[in-house]
Amino acid sequence: MLEIKNLSFSYGKTSVFKDFNLKISQGQVCLITGINGVGKSTLLRLMAGVLRPAQGEIVFGEKLGVDPQRKIGFISDILSLYESLTVTQAIDYHKSVYNIPSVDDTLIKHTKIGSRQKIKELSTGQRTILHLSLILSTEPELLLIDEIIHSIDAYLRRVFLEQLVQLLTKRHITVVMVNLNFHDIEHLVERVILLKSGEIAVDESIEALKAKVKKIVSDSPPDFLNILTQIDYSDHSEFFVYPFEEKSRGTLEGEVVDLNLTEIVTAFIGGEYA
Repeated sequence: MLEIKNLSFSYGKTSVFKDFNLKISQGQVCLITGINGVGKSTLLRLMAGVLRPAQGEIVFGEKLGVDPQRKIGFISDILSLYESLTVTQAIDYHKSVYNIPSVDDTLIKHTKIGSRQKIKELSTGQRTILHLSLILSTEPELLLIDEIIHSIDAYLRRVFLEQLVQLLTKRHITVVMVNLNFHDIEHLVERVILLKSGEIAVDESIEALKAKVKKIVSDSPPDFLNILTQIDYSDHSEFFVYPFEEKSRGTLEGEVVDLNLTEIVTAFIGGEYA
């Protein structure tokens, strides 16, 4: 679907990426995560073509055609909509720009967005649903989703994710997401990419991560395992380890606990702040 080759990018004198490489296959659902300021949103903007690399290139697969930007849907953390337009005017403008006959307004009507409402009158959640509807009308092959979903209410978040599930089921599109609500998306994610200091620190399937990251509840640290971070209590400690080898389970003192995606990502990020 896309391959990033030897990409470098900076904001002024602050380097974000240097000789960065990443390949994402057709139909994958990837989560990009890491601490604040590590470059997650910047990487999405580079994929979307909003930003241009100083060096290197992003090569798109044949399925995105001769004009990849028309087959990329980007839902940014900053929704760029013309606020003075009404919903109807925004839809008409979008149709004219992308030369498409219609926009499916089912989601728009379902979420009680009035056709005569101005964009500036909509809530963040309503803007997100409108933006999603506009993007889906172009039938993107690659969907990039930034952290905007954090700011919408539980109901609209569910509507958003249900629509995403339908896309994955019907059209097998490629999705790259940044730091969304891990609990909500865990059943969708296939691959987790953790950024650290402008590089990929972890790149694993979610199944592999769940097998390799464990919490060990014990009185003393497991001295032969790599500890990401630990939490100390009055009567015991919790040690988050990676990579965990199943063969060591029988030799450990303490309880070995499986983790969900939220706990796994928190362990990695917590280790960086420790």
